[in-house]
Amino acid sequence: MAAADPRDTAQTMIRLHGLRAQAIAMEHLMEQRQSGDATGIERWQAVHAAICELRRTAPHLETASVE
Repeated sequence: MAAADPRDTAQTMIRLHGLRAQAIAMEHLMEQRQSGDATGIERWQAVHAAICELRRTAPHLETASVE
Protein backbone atom coordinates (compact mmCIF):
# COMPACT_ATOMS: atom_id res chain seq x y z
CA MET A 1 0.00 0.00 0.00
CA ALA A 2 1.68 3.16 -1.16
CA ALA A 3 -0.91 5.70 0.03
CA ALA A 4 0.50 8.13 2.60
CA ASP A 5 -2.81 8.63 4.43
CA PRO A 6 -3.93 5.64 6.52
CA ARG A 7 -7.57 6.53 5.86
CA ASP A 8 -7.00 6.32 2.08
CA THR A 9 -5.33 2.94 2.54
CA ALA A 10 -8.22 1.83 4.75
CA GLN A 11 -10.80 2.84 2.16
CA THR A 12 -8.90 1.02 -0.57
CA MET A 13 -8.60 -2.11 1.55
CA ILE A 14 -12.32 -2.08 2.38
CA ARG A 15 -13.14 -1.65 -1.29
CA LEU A 16 -10.82 -4.52 -2.30
CA HIS A 17 -11.29 -6.93 0.60
CA GLY A 18 -14.66 -6.08 2.14
CA LEU A 19 -15.11 -7.63 5.58
CA ARG A 20 -11.61 -9.15 5.45
CA ALA A 21 -9.92 -5.72 5.35
CA GLN A 22 -9.64 -5.46 9.12
CA ALA A 23 -8.06 -8.92 9.41
CA ILE A 24 -5.65 -8.23 6.56
CA ALA A 25 -4.53 -4.97 8.18
CA MET A 26 -3.94 -6.92 11.41
CA GLU A 27 -1.85 -9.46 9.47
CA HIS A 28 0.30 -6.64 8.08
CA LEU A 29 0.64 -5.21 11.58
CA MET A 30 1.78 -8.56 12.99
CA GLU A 31 4.31 -8.95 10.17
CA GLN A 32 5.76 -5.54 11.01
CA ARG A 33 5.93 -6.45 14.70
CA GLN A 34 7.81 -9.66 13.88
CA SER A 35 10.29 -7.77 11.73
CA GLY A 36 10.70 -5.02 14.34
CA ASP A 37 9.77 -2.24 11.91
CA ALA A 38 8.55 0.58 14.18
CA THR A 39 7.44 2.74 11.25
CA GLY A 40 5.50 -0.15 9.74
CA ILE A 41 3.89 -0.95 13.08
CA GLU A 42 2.74 2.63 13.48
CA ARG A 43 1.42 2.77 9.92
CA TRP A 44 -0.58 -0.48 10.11
CA GLN A 45 -1.95 0.42 13.54
CA ALA A 46 -3.26 3.64 11.99
CA VAL A 47 -4.69 1.78 8.97
CA HIS A 48 -6.37 -0.78 11.25
CA ALA A 49 -7.87 1.99 13.38
CA ALA A 50 -9.09 3.79 10.25
CA ILE A 51 -10.76 0.60 8.98
CA CYS A 52 -12.49 0.15 12.34
CA GLU A 53 -13.68 3.76 12.29
CA LEU A 54 -14.91 3.54 8.69
CA ARG A 55 -16.78 0.34 9.46
CA ARG A 56 -18.52 2.07 12.37
CA THR A 57 -19.43 5.21 10.45
CA ALA A 58 -19.87 3.99 6.85
CA PRO A 59 -20.87 0.32 6.79
CA HIS A 60 -21.97 0.63 3.14
CA LEU A 61 -18.26 0.60 2.14
CA GLU A 62 -18.12 -3.13 2.89
CA THR A 63 -20.63 -4.17 0.27
CA ALA A 64 -18.26 -4.24 -2.70
CA SER A 65 -15.72 -7.01 -2.35
CA VAL A 66 -13.34 -8.40 -4.93
CA GLU A 67 -11.68 -11.68 -4.01
